Amino acid sequence: MLLAAFGLLGAAAQERKVTVWPSPDWQTASPEDEGMDSEALAGLVAYGRTLSFDSLLIARHGRLVLDAYYAPYSANIPHAVNSTTKSIVATLIAMLHADGVLDSLDHRVLDYFPDRDFANADDGKKAITVQHLLNMPSGLAWDEGFAVSA
Repeated sequence: MLLAAFGLLGAAAQERKVTVWPSPDWQTASPEDEGMDSEALAGLVAYGRTLSFDSLLIARHGRLVLDAYYAPYSANIPHAVNSTTKSIVATLIAMLHADGVLDSLDHRVLDYFPDRDFANADDGKKAITVQHLLNMPSGLAWDEGFAVSA
């Protein structure tokens, strides 16, 4: 019976390691279950209040460990997030570089898509590197749509 109990605990631990991505039934876990400190996260929530955060979501190992909203926002109120993903993408690229998956920040972006055809792939577009995209001087014309009318 004791061996069976250890077997079930081992199976449950393996099951917990399965990554569950965002979905309507996204699984939650306590911070401690995912190797995080609840007190530190509570401090982060309080710090977010001082910076006028709209919300704060933290997932660890594919499970939601923190989902906080600051008035007047809630989970049901969509709003523009503009450039918030830039820091996330930059962090992921740095991780790829550190892990050796990305050989160089000077690698040309179009080289990562050898099977794709790109419209107007002139020398300027072909010269865009990962570093250009991180620094945002890609040289591509872009209209944010915020034209000021006189």
